[in-house]
Amino acid sequence: MLCNWMVSTGVVGAMISTSVSGKVIAMWMPIMLFFGMTFEHSVVNMFLFPAGLIMGGNFSIVDYFIWNEIPTVLGNLIGGLAFTGLTLYSTHVKTAPKRSW
Repeated sequence: MLCNWMVSTGVVGAMISTSVSGKVIAMWMPIMLFFGMTFEHSVVNMFLFPAGLIMGGNFSIVDYFIWNEIPTVLGNLIGGLAFTGLTLYSTHVKTAPKRSW
């Protein structure tokens, strides 16, 4: 969950920033924290685990899906939606301009 929280925070920070250097720093900091804390991200694992199988890893594709990809995808969804999306929604829903229908 924390992995996608960091990745989503980097994306949102880059979208909010108005300067190029601000975008780079806002993207770089959370993603470096994600790498530094060795979190697992489902998209990264989609490359690493098949590469491990090609190199002779001692696991099957079923092991990979059951023990890694499914829990990682669920954690990424919860982290991105709950920690970043829900937080942004709850803090900005009242400050949004009113819609005229």
